[in-house]
Amino acid sequence: METLYRFPGCQVDRVGHGSAAGVVLGVRMEGTGARCPSCQTPSTAAHGSYVRRPADLPAAGRVVQLELRVRRFCCRNPECSRRTFAERPVRLLAAQARRTRRLATAQCAVAITAGAKAGAGCSSPWPCPPVPIPSCR
Repeated sequence: METLYRFPGCQVDRVGHGSAAGVVLGVRMEGTGARCPSCQTPSTAAHGSYVRRPADLPAAGRVVQLELRVRRFCCRNPECSRRTFAERPVRLLAAQARRTRRLATAQCAVAITAGAKAGAGCSSPWPCPPVPIPSCR
């Protein structure tokens, strides 16, 4: 399944059925640890995890919903002000993004090529959320 759905820096754990015409992919980050964003100290001490659900490009006319398992770690540097931090899937998502980089790139290409109003109508057959034009910078 990883050859069909390629996610940079991540590994597909499971594939399931979502809504009427959708696919749900369980994805996790590769690697065993992460670096603290404040002090850059590496850590493998797990603190917990949570799930993010960013939108992705459709595949074979079906909606693709990611369930990205993001792990939290404890910072082992006693002088660091940050006690816990989450791993950051920077190759897959921008910070605090609700859609993958490749979906954002595709939506921006449609918006720029066709123009704002025409781009919104052109992308309506895509089973993914529309993008406001200011985010296409």
